[in-house]
Amino acid sequence: MENLLIDSVYYKKFVELSGYSDKSIERYRSVLKELGEFIRVFGYRNDKLDFNKFYYSENDDEYEPIDLDFVDNYVEYLKEKKTKVTLGNHFSCAKSFFQFIEDLELIEENPFSRYPSSFHYRAIKNRALSKEESDSMLKAAAILDPFLLQYFVLILLQFTCGLRSREICSLKLSQIYFDLNVIVIDRKQKTFASSVLMTPALKKYLQVYINHPYFKEWLENSTDKELFFLKKRPLTNAKLNKIIREIASKAEIKRKVASHDLRATMAYLMDQNGFSLPAIQRQMRHKKPSTTLIYLPMKNRLKV
Repeated sequence: MENLLIDSVYYKKFVELSGYSDKSIERYRSVLKELGEFIRVFGYRNDKLDFNKFYYSENDDEYEPIDLDFVDNYVEYLKEKKTKVTLGNHFSCAKSFFQFIEDLELIEENPFSRYPSSFHYRAIKNRALSKEESDSMLKAAAILDPFLLQYFVLILLQFTCGLRSREICSLKLSQIYFDLNVIVIDRKQKTFASSVLMTPALKKYLQVYINHPYFKEWLENSTDKELFFLKKRPLTNAKLNKIIREIASKAEIKRKVASHDLRATMAYLMDQNGFSLPAIQRQMRHKKPSTTLIYLPMKNRLKV
């Protein structure tokens, strides 16, 4: 096998139907070949590339499509490896390619569509919820799940810790250190293990949650299990986003809200509460402050 993406039906259809010149196709091939290599490094294990079945959940024996987490990882990869000029060119090619295969209905959802090609000098479209919308989400979560308060803890965790969706779904009780006020992220994280800080409110509600009879029943005499579950199974990315959409609907938020929007909301709320860029960068676990600035449109424009 030469390359996951170059050998895929997506690339073959692109060459056949795009109408680009040989020179343009060669330019795309160079970029997409590197993207194919990145997909393998990212952790894709199948021999045949399928963007609609990009992630596999062993717990549910189900597949989930490529998502914004992947695009964010690709952005960080480009920022580390490329100059500003080549970075912009690579991303523009990748975005154009995904738009093409979306137009052919070869992919169910195009996660690249929410990023402008000029992302390297302009912030992406602000995905964060406002303070008022955040409060409404928390209230709606408590109303929808008033006894266990799992929904409330889930939303509060995302608003204050900014975990990625797969980090949330795989988060186990053993990763929470109440004595140190930290959560260690060493499962399903993008690169190296790291940690995030817990706010006093999150610590309080997490302790109430894990001492609830329903949660103790979920543990079933085990000392460690996934923190969040539904119908006696750990959450998957698809179920997590379904819960978030249900909460957003109850909160009367009109636009579509996904897990990654709540990660962006954490950055926004920290900024609004006076936290420094290094503090926000640390909580988001970004290697470079320039990546964190993507989530802070105002600071990005002002080049803070």
